[in-house]
Amino acid sequence: MNEIKAFIRKRKAEEVIDGLEAEGYCCMTLIDVMGLGRMSDPEKAQLSISIAERFTHIVKLVVVCSEKDTDQVIEIIRNKARSGQRGDGIIYVTPVTNSIHIRSGDSGSGFLQHERRDKTT
Repeated sequence: MNEIKAFIRKRKAEEVIDGLEAEGYCCMTLIDVMGLGRMSDPEKAQLSISIAERFTHIVKLVVVCSEKDTDQVIEIIRNKARSGQRGDGIIYVTPVTNSIHIRSGDSGSGFLQHERRDKTT
């Protein structure tokens, strides 16, 4: 299993989510965040009194998927999030060694992306 974290423009989030859902990826987390540094779009950046830096509104999208689905998820995110301008975002991939379903106690990757598994069988 891999955890894919994508920091993307807020205005592209819906397009990325729709692209993932169209391919059967149902389970993801979306978090509203502020980005500092090279990801900032200078034309859309705002001055923050509390941070005293320039920031831009971005979202963090998190998807946990099987290793075999990792490349496809990355490509969907890249294709849907890309505007061709500076500040389009960045994707990180990290291995996940285990997952535990809180309600049932099931562990492993068996319950990840149920809709995806059902769509492909």
